[in-house]
Amino acid sequence: MYNLKPYNRIRQWYYRGSIKSCNYSCSYCPFSKHKKCSVQELQKDQKSLVYFVSALLEKTCIDMQKCAVQIVPYGEALIHKYYWRELAYLSKSIFIEAIGAQTNLSFNIDEMLNVYIDNGGAIEKLRLWCSFHPQMVTTDVFLSQCKKLSEYGIKYCTGAVGEPSNLSHIQYLRVKLPDNIYLFINKFDGLKRNYTLDEIKAFTDIDEYFELELRHHKADVSRCTDSLFIEANGTVKHCNICTSKIAGSDKICTRKECSCYLSYCNQSLPELLFFNPYPSFRIPHYPKAVFFDIDGTIINKDNSQDTVTNETQKWLKRLSRHSKLYFATSLPYNYAIKKAGKAKELFSGGVFAHGGICKIYADIGQCSKVVHEKIFPLGYEHIKLGFLKENASKYGYSVYIYGKDIYKITLLFSIKDNVYIKSVAYKLGLLDNSNFNIIIESGCLQIISAFAGKKEGIVYICDKMGYKADEIAVFGNSVSDIPMLSEYPFSVAVNADETTKQIATYTIN
Repeated sequence: MYNLKPYNRIRQWYYRGSIKSCNYSCSYCPFSKHKKCSVQELQKDQKSLVYFVSALLEKTCIDMQKCAVQIVPYGEALIHKYYWRELAYLSKSIFIEAIGAQTNLSFNIDEMLNVYIDNGGAIEKLRLWCSFHPQMVTTDVFLSQCKKLSEYGIKYCTGAVGEPSNLSHIQYLRVKLPDNIYLFINKFDGLKRNYTLDEIKAFTDIDEYFELELRHHKADVSRCTDSLFIEANGTVKHCNICTSKIAGSDKICTRKECSCYLSYCNQSLPELLFFNPYPSFRIPHYPKAVFFDIDGTIINKDNSQDTVTNETQKWLKRLSRHSKLYFATSLPYNYAIKKAGKAKELFSGGVFAHGGICKIYADIGQCSKVVHEKIFPLGYEHIKLGFLKENASKYGYSVYIYGKDIYKITLLFSIKDNVYIKSVAYKLGLLDNSNFNIIIESGCLQIISAFAGKKEGIVYICDKMGYKADEIAVFGNSVSDIPMLSEYPFSVAVNADETTKQIATYTIN
C-alpha cells in the first residue's frame, strides 16, 4: 500500500480507484469500452478505497490541515454504494471541508443519498461534478436529476464535452438549468481539427471559461505543490495526467502542458479565483458585490499606459454578470471615473477619496444618477487651511482640496520620500490630531476625517444595499488597504507587498 504521512501541506486530495468500467458507452470515451466489473474487481476497488479513506482520516487528524477530497474515477463510481459510505466518513472529519466526485449522474439520487446520510454524511460538504452525455441520456432526464440535487441542497456543476454535433443539446441544457448552476465545456480532443470561430463563440456563450480549455498551460510543478493524486495501486502523483511518480523529494513533471481542467486548475490561475478555495470541484462562488482599488489593482503598477487593459476590462465585464462592482479608491471621484475609462460603465458606485465620499448609482454605469451619497467632512473647525498653504513652499508640496464640505486634502510633495513626508506631517501638527486620518503613500499626504476610510465606506455601502460581510469580496494592493482587506473573509491582495499579502485570503501575483 502507501503512506500519506510524508506529504505535508496538501489542501486538495484526488483519488482514483481501480475500476475502469462505466455504465455508459460514449463514443468519445476510452473507458466506455471496458466490460462490467466482476465481483472480485469491485471488492478489490472497495478495499483500496477504504484504505485510502482511513489513511487520510488518520493523517488529517495528525496534521490538522484543512483540505478537500475529490474522487475522479476512470468510469462511473457513484453507482456503487460503498463510495457513498466512504464519502460520508470523510465528510465527518472537521479538517475536511469538502468532498465530492465526478459522475454521469446516472445513479438513483434518493437511494444513494440515503446511504450517505445514514452513514453520517454532511450534505453541506458534498460537491458533485455532473457530466452530461447526450449519446446516453436525454436532456430532460439529466435536468430532472439536477433538479433533485438542488432540492437536497447539494452544490454541483454540470458540463459536457465540446463536441460540435451535440451543440444544440448542450445549448438547450444551458437554457433550462438555473442561472446559478455552472455549465462547463471540456475541449473535445477527438475532433482532429481546430474549432471554428463560430464554434468557439457558441461554446463560450455557454461556458465563459471555455477559453481556458483552448489555452496552452505550461506544466509547472512548483505551482501545484499543495495537491496530490492518489491511485488505488499506491501511485502518488501531482495530478491525473502527471507521468512522474512522487518518491519523497521527486518534484519533476514530465508533461509539457497541463492539458485538462484537473491539471491546470491546480496552478491557481487568476481566472479561477472565484472557484477557490477548492477549484477541483469546478463550482464557482460569486459574491454579491466586489470592491476594487484602482491604482495597482485593476490598473497594474507596471502598466505604462496607466489605463485599464482590454484583458482586465473583459474580466470585469464577465464578473459584472454575477456581482455588483464598486470602486474602493483613494482617488477623488472625478479623477477615479476618468481613470477607469470605459470600465466605469460596469460599476455601481464606490468609495472615493480614501473614504471621504461614497456614491451608489441608480443603475450600473449611471454615474450621473446617484441614489445614495455619504460625505465624511473634515470639519472646518479642525482645518488650518491657511497654515497648510503658507508652509507649502517651505516644505515643497502643493495643496489640493476636494469638495465644498472639504472631505479630503492632499499634499503632493516634490520629494517622494515617505520618511521626509512623515517628518513634515509631524511639524504641521497633523500626526497628533485625533480629528484626522493621515495616509502617506506615493509621494502624497492625504488628510481625511478620522471617521473616514475605505473600510468605513464599504460598511456604508453594504448597509445601504444589504450586503453581509461574507457576501462581498475586496481587492487591494497596498498597506493602506490593510484595514479593508482585514475586515472581510474574501480579500484579495493583487501584486501586493509582503505586508499586505499576510492579511489576504487569496493572492494574485
